[in-house]
Amino acid sequence: MDRLVGERPHVFPGFSALLRAALFGGLAFAALGGAAPLENAVIANSGSTNSLAYKITVSSDGSATLAVAQDPAKNFTVPAATTTRFFADLAAARKGNAASVACMKSASFGTTTKITWQGWTSADLDCPPKDDLGTALATDVDAIRAAAGMKGPPLRSGSRPASPSPEDAPAG
Repeated sequence: MDRLVGERPHVFPGFSALLRAALFGGLAFAALGGAAPLENAVIANSGSTNSLAYKITVSSDGSATLAVAQDPAKNFTVPAATTTRFFADLAAARKGNAASVACMKSASFGTTTKITWQGWTSADLDCPPKDDLGTALATDVDAIRAAAGMKGPPLRSGSRPASPSPEDAPAG
């Protein structure tokens, strides 16, 4: 094999191709490994005398499981738009410190529904939300429960307390 003047000899003829393949493979592996890790949020309901407790675990890829009392867990998928909205609403609620109004509950029939995500726990979604952040979370939970095939009354997403009007003020 003739070399041009000033050309360095190839130590290994396939080295350039091997180097390109290794670099490309390394970049592809890094791209896959660099994908965002899945996030999980847990919706937990305490249950009551006449309703079973349940736990729904939702992953940011839309995969989810429903565990009711001692029954085997049921896998289901949450629609992509609902999943995206749910995790965005969680971030907003945590940042805005979403709260709910304290509410009276029956000692036997009252339940508590809360979401845990990244070390943060929501206010009780079975009580009326104080703001739109809580309303959004309650709406998301209702959509996720529907995706799981759960029946039952919705959370109190629309039961925000009304601001008192001037007509409600005591006469004086």
